[in-house]
Amino acid sequence: METGRCNVVARVMSVDDMRGTASPLRSLLLLAGLGVAALGCEIVPDREFAALKEGLTVRIVDARRSVPGGSVDFSFELSNHGSTSGTACLGPSRSVSYKVGSSTGTTIHRVDHPGCMREFTIQSGGAMSWTETLEVPRLPDGRAEVEVSVQIVDPWRCGWWAACAAIDLKSNQFEIP
Repeated sequence: METGRCNVVARVMSVDDMRGTASPLRSLLLLAGLGVAALGCEIVPDREFAALKEGLTVRIVDARRSVPGGSVDFSFELSNHGSTSGTACLGPSRSVSYKVGSSTGTTIHRVDHPGCMREFTIQSGGAMSWTETLEVPRLPDGRAEVEVSVQIVDPWRCGWWAACAAIDLKSNQFEIP
């Protein structure tokens, strides 16, 4: 099964292969070719990760204020309703949108070059859960409807110089008493 991932394979040359062919130009061309191949792996989309985007949903299972006007303890469930399984990561970026009465707001924690915070493999029809505390400094007192955007990143497409391929999944609305 082809996953769409790139692998750069270099052939190790024996002494017999290099006899009479070693030159600075050949070495430079070999290095340039490997560089182009590695760059191509960063640019070509990963079909397995792209297929996950269509099947993944995130749901807030529970949410409680841990400090009034300060932070919220969330329990999340990530489900795979697609036909493929895959490996991905929770990225660091989150946004929390809220509505309390007639007041609305959004708290955003965005990372320009995200990395892999927690790697996971999720099967077709499978689910995983986790908890995390998110800062929501301007959340007013009272019943609040919240919605969270969770970043999922491709662990195979995190380059040294480029951002990881990422998708943002928006959760259900959840009411905090």
